[in-house]
Amino acid sequence: MPTRSPTDVAERPEHARKTLKEVFGFEGFRDGQEAVVMRLLSGRSVLAIFPTGGGKSLCYQLPSLVLDGLTLVISPLIALMKDQLDFLVSRGAPAARLDSSLSREETLAVHDAMNAGRLKLLYVSPERLGNERFLRSLARRKIALLAVDEAHCISEWGHNFRPDYLKIAEIARQLGVERVLALTATATPQVAGDIAQGFGIAPGDVVNTGFYRPNLTLYVSPCEAAERDDLLLAGIRERPPGPTIVYVTLQRTAEHLAARLARHGFDARAYHAGMETDQRTATQDAFM
Repeated sequence: MPTRSPTDVAERPEHARKTLKEVFGFEGFRDGQEAVVMRLLSGRSVLAIFPTGGGKSLCYQLPSLVLDGLTLVISPLIALMKDQLDFLVSRGAPAARLDSSLSREETLAVHDAMNAGRLKLLYVSPERLGNERFLRSLARRKIALLAVDEAHCISEWGHNFRPDYLKIAEIARQLGVERVLALTATATPQVAGDIAQGFGIAPGDVVNTGFYRPNLTLYVSPCEAAERDDLLLAGIRERPPGPTIVYVTLQRTAEHLAARLARHGFDARAYHAGMETDQRTATQDAFM
């Protein structure tokens, strides 16, 4: 993979397109990606509003390999971090993650790699920014890009407001972060305004590709509570073979449904935050 980060801003677009093909295997950008990447490479902060599955992750993964310095990715989803990191490492990218699933030895190894300047991209949870030792380590590094996934969590207008996110913008200023990429698939005008204001993003640097997903179809099946499991089983049986995710609101519901599906011959497992780390990892790896 390309390892040299061009110091001349004029070289960056060409280097980015070369990296897009050589590392990620793509001949061209998807809708909105190029607009985001080129703004970042020119030194501007960006708000990217893309639908789920719209290619948001490439908007920071690619610049991380082109810019001189560390790209720090804030994500609340450990499973997403692991999935993306597995791909990047398989492509030879110097990337790592810090989260609660790592052992003490693994955490120390990541800190050592970061302090030695061997990392180009590091995934962390929002809560990690409350760790003073970690912040001191970051202060000694050049942060070329701060990418904030699920950025709608910064807004009190949002449906998933998280107080930890309010601290991110201030920490970015304290660390002298050169540019910020805020990413979301869920942003009303009020939420988008809060994100842009919080991170100092100009109106012209908001890239919105919309929320429409032509590959998704939504169905609602009204039923009594006692009928839900049977209706779900019937729906899964009617589907073509392949991976299926069932979202529920409670951990115990996930366990109940997984057990019932298994009794009916499906290879089903629960996945939630109440599981041990090795169980979650094994379940995620089996699904992927």
